[in-house]
This record gives sequence, C-alpha cells and structure tokens, in this order.
Amino acid sequence: MKKLVILFLVSVVSLGVLVAWAEKVSAQKQIVIRYGTDLPPGRPPVVGQHWWADEVTKRTEGRVKIQMCPASSLVNQAGGLEAVLSGLADMYMLSTEAHRNSFPITSIMGVFGAGFPDDTLEANTAHMNAFFELLKRYPAAAAEYKDFGEMFFYVIYSESYLISKRKKILFPSDVKGLKVGSNGVRMDFMGRMGAAPVDDIPPLAYEKLMTGVTDATFAAISAWYNFRLYEVSNYVLDLPFGSGGHPIVINKATWNKISPQDQQIMKELAPEGSRRSHQALADLNRKSWIEAADKGMKVTLTEKEKKLWEDEFKIQSEKWIAEREASGIKDIRNIFNFWKSAADKAWTK
Repeated sequence: MKKLVILFLVSVVSLGVLVAWAEKVSAQKQIVIRYGTDLPPGRPPVVGQHWWADEVTKRTEGRVKIQMCPASSLVNQAGGLEAVLSGLADMYMLSTEAHRNSFPITSIMGVFGAGFPDDTLEANTAHMNAFFELLKRYPAAAAEYKDFGEMFFYVIYSESYLISKRKKILFPSDVKGLKVGSNGVRMDFMGRMGAAPVDDIPPLAYEKLMTGVTDATFAAISAWYNFRLYEVSNYVLDLPFGSGGHPIVINKATWNKISPQDQQIMKELAPEGSRRSHQALADLNRKSWIEAADKGMKVTLTEKEKKLWEDEFKIQSEKWIAEREASGIKDIRNIFNFWKSAADKAWTK
C-alpha cells in the first residue's frame, strides 16, 4: 500500500512537471507583438488595424499575439520611430508627415497638389498601391525602411483643408496677416504667403480658434467633423493642402523571430485590414463634406481662383524637389512625376 501511495505521488509530481514544462514551451513559442498607435481604437485610420490584430492572433492559433496599444499608451507618435528601432515597441503606425525628415522621399504625399482624393475606397486603395509601387520601383525610397522588418502594411491619411473663422479665403493673398494654425510644410507655406503660422494640431484647434489664437487652421475634413471645428469656424476651403500616410513598421529582430508561415498569414491579412480602415475613412470624409455643404460652410473655388493656388503649389513642389536633389537624391524628379501621375489619375476617376 505504501509503495502504491509513493508511486501515485511520484506520478502526480511528474505530471505537474510535464504540464509546467509544456506550458513553458508553449509560452516560449508565442510571440507577443506590442503594436502602438497614437489614435483611439474607434477612429477610421485604425479600425482595420484592430481587426487585423485579432485575426492574426486567431489565424496563427496564438503563436503570434498582437497586443494593440492605442492612444499613445505605449509611446506617442513623436517617439514611435525610435521606439520600434530600439525594440521598445514591436510595431508602430507611423505618420510620414510627423517623421518627414526621416522619410524625405516617402513623405511625398504631403506635397501640395500631389495628394490623392480620399473620399472613396478606390482612391484610398490607389494611394496605398502607389506607395508600395514607389518602394518597388525606387531603391532610394525602399532604403528609408531598411532598418525595419519587411514592409507590408500601409494606411492612408486624409488631405488637409484650410478652415477659417471670419474671413472667406479664395485667393492666396487672402491669408496675408492671418494667424494660421499649421505644422510641417504648411507652416513654411503659410509664412511664404504672408500669414503668421501658429503651431497647431486638430485636437487643439478648437480652443485656439475660439479664443482668437488663430484665425484659421489646417485639418482633415474628418477632423473638422470629429473635433466639432464647425462650431468655431465659418468656412472650409475645398482645396487639398497635402495628405499623409501611415507606413506600419515592425522591428527587424521581432520580424525575424516569426516563422515564415506566420509571416505569410500577417501579410495576407494586411490588405483587408487596410481596406477596412480605408472604407471607414472614405465614409467619414463624405459624411463630413455633406455636413459642410449643408451648413453653408463649403467654399468651392472658380477655375481662375484654383489656378492661382496651383501656381503657388508648383513653386512649393519645385522647392521640395530642389531640396532633395541638393541632399543627393538623384532620382527625385522621376519619383515626383511618378507619384503626381498616379495621383492625377485617381482624381479623374
């Protein structure tokens, strides 16, 4: 009897050891990917990312677990690039506009007059496809992502529009003397037009417009709607002033840990993740423009007025090209022409 008890206890202990070992092996096999964004989960640019994260976890049967860290809970946009390079974050949805100095070529969508329409799924898909074609055609563009794992995921962001409080802006000269909220290349452009640029982003624009810190500001039409900027403004100029893009980068060491089978699953699910984000963004942009028109706030330019802006945009794009040529990017004019041609084609559809 004593021997049986001992054997039973040995068996129980052995089983416990085996279970603990199995759990340890299972835990070792699972790769947890911390994926940071600076937007809350419900916003259109990231709705597809959350779907993708859940699907990757399901399809890999938990071998790859995507842990979404929204609303800058892991790291904010300014620190996103360095966080992925250092391994603090495994993935991040970067903004090309926020990191334009690190992406001098692939921030091209921010050049005025070279952006894509953003109110249909087809246009947003064309923008995404143009980005990946850019990487494929031009080694200098692909080299901007050489320190990351494979590039396979990209989501567009909307064009920016000029929203004004009291003055209806029709001509470039109309901004002279105005305090205009902006950032990046739009600050430089407004300064050249004789405005007083004020550092601004959509979440802060409401208070600045309300208190008179700014007379006008730049924001996506969806941001005009989401942040209720229509309550503190009167006009939205229907003229795009450059868009942005969200290349979703992954730490190279993290990517190399993932099996080829699971890497393929991640890549296969990315187009549907992008489609969901792009559809949601297109729907919101259309809804926002309808609201602007219904409120009598949408300002549509005549061909003559538009031509004056386009002439200024050409000066800005030539400056963009010249700066990159001076930095040693030899193929930049061909790159610009490729991108502009793809964007122009999307506008005609």
